[in-house]
Amino acid sequence: MIECVYRNDSSRMVILKCIGEHHFYREKVVMPTEVFWFEAPAEARLEIWKMSVTGQMLHLRADVSDYSTEQYENSTQSLKAC
Repeated sequence: MIECVYRNDSSRMVILKCIGEHHFYREKVVMPTEVFWFEAPAEARLEIWKMSVTGQMLHLRADVSDYSTEQYENSTQSLKAC
């Protein structure tokens, strides 16, 4: 398991779905500007769904490792260095 973080930078709520092996599944409504910290298997996939007039619409599909806290910390460190 790895620690991950997702920040909803949009002005609308999104639904985060994390899907991994061995029946791993996590779903969370993330409100605008909310930061969501979670643990997931390293090989899991992340889906971000936005709400539309017709219902949920897939907005993004990515590897959960793209949202690891290590990458988040490295990106904030580089911002501080500027």
